[in-house]
Amino acid sequence: MLIALLIAAAQEAGVISLPRLVTAVPPPIVMTRVEATPIRVRVAVGTRQLFNDTLRVTRNASASYSENRSEAPDVVCAGDRYYSSQDRYSLSVQLYLRDDNSNGAGVNVSVNWQRPSPNTGCDREGTRSVQLNQTVPLGPGQSITLEGDAGLTVTLSR
Repeated sequence: MLIALLIAAAQEAGVISLPRLVTAVPPPIVMTRVEATPIRVRVAVGTRQLFNDTLRVTRNASASYSENRSEAPDVVCAGDRYYSSQDRYSLSVQLYLRDDNSNGAGVNVSVNWQRPSPNTGCDREGTRSVQLNQTVPLGPGQSITLEGDAGLTVTLSR
């Protein structure tokens, strides 16, 4: 309070002059309502379905799904190890829209599937994984199936 009084007194005496403060008010942000694009995603390996659901995306918001599971194998081998082996399963799916496709709007899909090694017995340790990452044109009413390694298929539908 004392400083404010001293500054006011100095201004009146003409000793100092302070610049006038001008407050600029930014223009209001115009928000436009945009409907999300629903995309049906089916991930399968052979006849085994890993995921089948609809995910919603927009130009500014991607969509993702993931699941993880870790458990003891059917048979645990006794030995001198200080750790036990684990069966690990995981699936992750990511979608986002791409506008830079020369064929119009596109969808980028990324799928990663991990499962235990197919070996049996006490040498079964380890995991195998398959990853598919691709951008495809996908207009309303269209459907496309992508094939990855190890029999992985990903079907996208709008």
